[in-house]
Amino acid sequence: MSIEFTKTIIEVVSAILILIAFELLNRKHLKGYSFMAIGQLLAAIICVMTSLWFLAFMHAINCLLMVRGYLKWKTNNG
Repeated sequence: MSIEFTKTIIEVVSAILILIAFELLNRKHLKGYSFMAIGQLLAAIICVMTSLWFLAFMHAINCLLMVRGYLKWKTNNG
């Protein structure tokens, strides 16, 4: 399997996870945070692989914000 095919698959999976996460967050569902964090982490990995450093940094920050939101929501509602 070529590296380009692998990157394409990771990009598609990342996009699908982010779209699912937006829908879950709109329904105020806790799993939306974890889906978004995983999707953002995958997007950051792809950006690093393609040398898009600023975009990778932004995806990584968004991933951390989703983890923070997940932990905050879990402690308030748990």
